[in-house]
Amino acid sequence: MKPEDERPNPDALLAQMQRQQSQGQPGRLHIFLGMCPGVGKTYAMLQAGRQRAKEGVNVLAGVVETHGRHETAALLEDLPVLPRKRLDHRGFSLEEFDLDEVLRRRPQLVLVDELAHTNAPGSRHAKRYQDVLELMDAGLDVYTTLNVQHIESQVDIVQQISGVTIQEKVPDSLLDRAHEIQLIDLSAEKLLQRMAEGKVYLGERAEHAVSNFFKEGTLTALRELALRFTAERVDRDLDDIRRVRRVTSAWKTNARLLVGVGPSPYAESLIRWTRRAAARLDGPWIVAWVEKSAALTAAEQEVLTRALGLARRLGAEVVSLTGDDVAEALLQLARERNVSQIVVGKPDRRGWGSSLADRIIAESGDIDVCVVRPVMGREGKIRVVTPAAVSASQVEGYSWALALTFILTSLCWALLPVTGYTFAALVLLLGVMGAGMRFSRGPVLAMATVSALVWNYFFIPPQFTLHIDEPEDMLMFGMFFLVAFSMGHLTTRLRQREEAERRRQRQTAALLSVTQSAALTAESGKGLQEAVRIITDLLQAGVSLVLRQGDHTLSTGAHEASNFQPNKKEWGVVGWSFDHKQAAGRFTDTLPESDATWFPLQTATSTMGVMGIRLGREVKMDFTMRQTVEAFALQLALVLEKEHFIQAASRAEVLEQSEKLRQTLLDSVSHELKTPLAVIQASLEGLREEAGASSPYAGEIATATERLQRVVDHLLQMTRIESAVMQPSLDWCDIRDVIQSARAAAGPALNGHPLRLRVQDDMPPVKMDAALMAQALANILHNAAAYTPEGTAIEIRAGIEQGCLRLAVRDHGTGFPGESALRVFEKFYRAPGTPAGGTGLGLAIARGFVQAQGGRINAHNHPEGGAEVVIEVDHSPHDLPDH
Repeated sequence: MKPEDERPNPDALLAQMQRQQSQGQPGRLHIFLGMCPGVGKTYAMLQAGRQRAKEGVNVLAGVVETHGRHETAALLEDLPVLPRKRLDHRGFSLEEFDLDEVLRRRPQLVLVDELAHTNAPGSRHAKRYQDVLELMDAGLDVYTTLNVQHIESQVDIVQQISGVTIQEKVPDSLLDRAHEIQLIDLSAEKLLQRMAEGKVYLGERAEHAVSNFFKEGTLTALRELALRFTAERVDRDLDDIRRVRRVTSAWKTNARLLVGVGPSPYAESLIRWTRRAAARLDGPWIVAWVEKSAALTAAEQEVLTRALGLARRLGAEVVSLTGDDVAEALLQLARERNVSQIVVGKPDRRGWGSSLADRIIAESGDIDVCVVRPVMGREGKIRVVTPAAVSASQVEGYSWALALTFILTSLCWALLPVTGYTFAALVLLLGVMGAGMRFSRGPVLAMATVSALVWNYFFIPPQFTLHIDEPEDMLMFGMFFLVAFSMGHLTTRLRQREEAERRRQRQTAALLSVTQSAALTAESGKGLQEAVRIITDLLQAGVSLVLRQGDHTLSTGAHEASNFQPNKKEWGVVGWSFDHKQAAGRFTDTLPESDATWFPLQTATSTMGVMGIRLGREVKMDFTMRQTVEAFALQLALVLEKEHFIQAASRAEVLEQSEKLRQTLLDSVSHELKTPLAVIQASLEGLREEAGASSPYAGEIATATERLQRVVDHLLQMTRIESAVMQPSLDWCDIRDVIQSARAAAGPALNGHPLRLRVQDDMPPVKMDAALMAQALANILHNAAAYTPEGTAIEIRAGIEQGCLRLAVRDHGTGFPGESALRVFEKFYRAPGTPAGGTGLGLAIARGFVQAQGGRINAHNHPEGGAEVVIEVDHSPHDLPDH
């Protein structure tokens, strides 16, 4: 016995089986990884592909870039090469990988070079790695090549090492799905030698590469990066093996990382750093962003959406928080989620107050804080929002603020002889507070400044000057300025927070209304119509629903509740989203030229359809809107799944009642037929005695009676099996006696078929119910005789193999047609093309008798011809009786 801690973990095995079932056995991915171009990745991939082809695997060279290398091109000679697909783009003819042709051919293995390649406009996917994902989802194995600088989590390090901006990236989540990553290693010295010999690049391209990227120091650093990445991958694989094979693993870590991001050009660098750290620690990681009360500009929203999209591609859990205190919100989330490390960026410069990193370090307590130096993204250097960019709404706010200041100043000037100049200060201060409830921060602060200066110039003695004589007036003016600024800032902040809360409340109310309208409405069609109306009002967008039909295929038209119909181009996007369970269309990397964005209505068990959102051309889908749409899609999917389960339960209840009624009728009919059959058989014997053997009808009556008797016996036996009243009586018996009993029970059906018996010479006794096994074997023999031409032999082989009795019956007919071998044990099933007669119960009864004794039975076509039915019963020699 193994120690307890060495036994396989049942939970891990179950999780692995569930993942395999949910993925539908996807194809395997083999990545040939190198530190840079020229190390021999394509050459190694082609060699491996040729070797698989020699083993009999159907290999197709989907797309291979030889770059003029003759040694590489020579390896393509014996492989089928896929022709490139031509695409027209702005008057130019471009060649690309033909994904649809590969899916049509369905080879066992596809060779796809340059995984990080960007596809030409007009392709189904923006990136080649997305083509590879679709091939894997279709069940095809893929060999591909990749350089370490194209791995998303390594981009920042490569840019620091080489100074080269990396444009083409592959998410780490794809590498996590790889079955094998093979490192193609080459020293920097040998690679530079290959460059000098013209085996990497030719002409000016080679000179440019040597002077920029291909430097010995850069290549050595990239080599170390590739080696480290591969080593981390091997370490994670070993951890997975230990986790599956042990109940508890000594290497299991509780590390959980959290990184907070915002609309900053450093956000993507922080996310990549955290992904690398999480991979090294083999722990989960969270990316959080704190939504403040102040609304983001369009440029800031675009930067944030890009960063959070990167986090999702890299496999992070993205969490949205609310609050104006970023440090407090992040620390609260860290404590709630048991985070072990918080990742923050190092501040550029020291300000007057404490930075975000300082506050988190001071208040983190037992949580570790990693302060890292992020790299500014390329977009951050380009997208600069200047203060001069003032929107039309801000201009309007400044105008109203100045107008209000003028009106209040005029009013106070008119009342000055009666009230004095102190009253004017209070009125102007009240106006600043009122403006804070209506306008944004800029106009309010401008109004506070102007109000303070106006009060000084027009009201404080000496008037019409900015000079103040009395110390108390000077103090009053300073207090007015501070109070106006503070009140204006606080009221503006309060108003913005109120607007943000109102916006979130509106989204939550809409989500609740969608759930209630779809789930609680008596008619599902009206419920979906109301749900679509609510989503349309909230998003100000067109909504279309394409639901799944009863046969689990997608409907050919949009649901009647939809307010727009997909065009012909959209249907391809709809089908792809449904089949791959991923969002597609506009604002995604899959078919982004579509007019709408399509989200699968996906639950944990099935896909209930697809929902399309069509926004205006000037509107962009930011991360918050996408989260809202995905929440709507999930709720609708759950409601549709619930209705599906209710309908299925109703149908199952009807079928159960029908089955009970059918079983009762069969039971009663079969019992009622026994007495008339006995009378017919007795009368037939008397008729034979009186009329003699020469009677022309006696033989026909006898054959029909035997056939009817066999049908009644089958019905009674099936009733015993399904009613669970049959209790096998297991005892040690000789298999030869069982076979003889089965031969006698099969009757005259075997007269025209020679029976060949092959029993193991030293066959021991086997523990079974001899009567039930003989009847099961008789049904199999009768079936073999009925469906094979007269004169063909039937073979019976019996022996002990690998600890079990193996009893095989083989005929020499045409075998099972098509896929009928998988269904011959179903009740009332008769293979297509079989002769008339029979009930289709013989083999079903045989299966019931065998399974009642703990045995197994299966059917298949024999490699040398004919059909074969095999019975297996476990046999333990230690339990044999003493002789």
